[in-house]
Amino acid sequence: MNKLTAHKNDIILLLILAIAGLCVTGGYRLLHRTTGDTVTITVDGRTYRTLPLSVDTTLDIPGADGGTNHLEIKNGHASITEADCPDKLCVHQTSIRHNGESLVCLPHKVIVKVTANASEDDLDGVAK
Repeated sequence: MNKLTAHKNDIILLLILAIAGLCVTGGYRLLHRTTGDTVTITVDGRTYRTLPLSVDTTLDIPGADGGTNHLEIKNGHASITEADCPDKLCVHQTSIRHNGESLVCLPHKVIVKVTANASEDDLDGVAK
């Protein structure tokens, strides 16, 4: 076997292992996602408000530069439906409901993040 064939086989093996690792990680993350209980809104790094996902709500969030984002919580999903920032990327983000997901408006320095209340079942053997 020459060096070129061995090198090709090494690359193929590494690619197969990388793809298998990504599939296992992706599958685990999809199967073990927890639905969040609350959304925490921060403006310019400071907590502005914490709201439950279980209650339908609308809220205008004042941004750090004077702009405004309109947050809507409906059917357990949170989304920014309107904003007066120039690019409106926050409005085009999909709604969030799982623990750790977030909506971000960089021009207004607004972050909306879903959090879940930790239960005893969420702890592993080391954390207990």
